Amino acid sequence: MSRGDSADPYYRAIEDEFVRRRGASMLLSPRDWNLIGDWKESGIPLRVVLQGIHNVFDSFERRAPAGRRINSLSYCRQEVLALHQIDRTLHATEAGRPTTGAAETSGVAALVRHMGRLHRQVRESMAAASVARRDLLVGCLARVAAELKTLRRDLKTGVFDPQGLEDRLRCLDEDMLTAARTSLTPDTLTRLEDAVGEALGPAAVRMTPEAVERTRSARLSRSLRETCRLPRLTLFE
Repeated sequence: MSRGDSADPYYRAIEDEFVRRRGASMLLSPRDWNLIGDWKESGIPLRVVLQGIHNVFDSFERRAPAGRRINSLSYCRQEVLALHQIDRTLHATEAGRPTTGAAETSGVAALVRHMGRLHRQVRESMAAASVARRDLLVGCLARVAAELKTLRRDLKTGVFDPQGLEDRLRCLDEDMLTAARTSLTPDTLTRLEDAVGEALGPAAVRMTPEAVERTRSARLSRSLRETCRLPRLTLFE
């Protein structure tokens, strides 16, 4: 490590997420550590970097041949920069600050690319659902894909309401999860729910009922996404 402190939470969180998603232990190269330093000095929030890593690995895992791995954090560089531009554009708009010239153009372009990526992921999920004969989910994903295409077109023509966009994505995401749950056989759904209960285990005793329910719901949603190969429809995690 040639830059930063190994105990720095920013560096450590990025290293941990990259290694976790890679699925095999490895040491980051000096170049990778310098890249993390560049992100930190540029003021890129940790959540944006982690989202970028998440997006890149999700895309790679859908397309790469079995056995191949991402071996450098630099593979995530462009995605992190694009998400940072989206984040800056959203915050500027929400705060009522004008974004003009190159910054505005770059931010909207990044959003358009992001929406295009979500659209492609939903189309891939629809193909997987078709193979699995989950017809109800296929129909839902077709509607979601059409809506994402419309939202992307609106962005390209200058319709930009960041809070409205995030709210709409959240509704579409909930529709997908509901359709996924309904499309599974009772036995499959029971197995997922039992696994969630077992994962909570003794920790549930120390949690409030509300916290237990939130945690259970979040874990079940994650299991549904993994089982049905669904993306998360959001601008950020």
